[in-house]
Amino acid sequence: MAQSQTSFSEHTNTLFSMAQDLSQEFGAYIIVVTFSPTGEPKAYGAPTADSILCTYLPEIHSLPSPTYSKTAGEVTARAAAWSKILAAQMSAGKQNWWEVDVEALRVDELPVFVRALEVLRTDVQRHLDAMESSRKENMQPYVSALTAR
Repeated sequence: MAQSQTSFSEHTNTLFSMAQDLSQEFGAYIIVVTFSPTGEPKAYGAPTADSILCTYLPEIHSLPSPTYSKTAGEVTARAAAWSKILAAQMSAGKQNWWEVDVEALRVDELPVFVRALEVLRTDVQRHLDAMESSRKENMQPYVSALTAR
């Protein structure tokens, strides 16, 4: 197992170095998350893993929560949990991440899933409120015309 861990570490370092080169040469935003043979997550991000998650996976990053601080280890853990959620979605053949069977997730992954559901709910409610407001604004000329008679 020690040789496997050493080989994994060497390959991970090479992978992270390649990701860094790609980012520097082309200005690409990159995040790489690896899991050791013992299940330990490790991440590299350019410009940072946090900024990429915030931009491309806002469902686990928006709406500040005291549950989530932005240490590198916690960002890596959230990215790992999100990867697990997406993997569970694919393995179950689900079209949407929110259809994932929560039984397929570990206890430490559930808060990330719950947080993503909360953000989804907020986004849907915001969209519904905007639609309702727009509908009322569009109806206002008709209501005004009827009451003016």
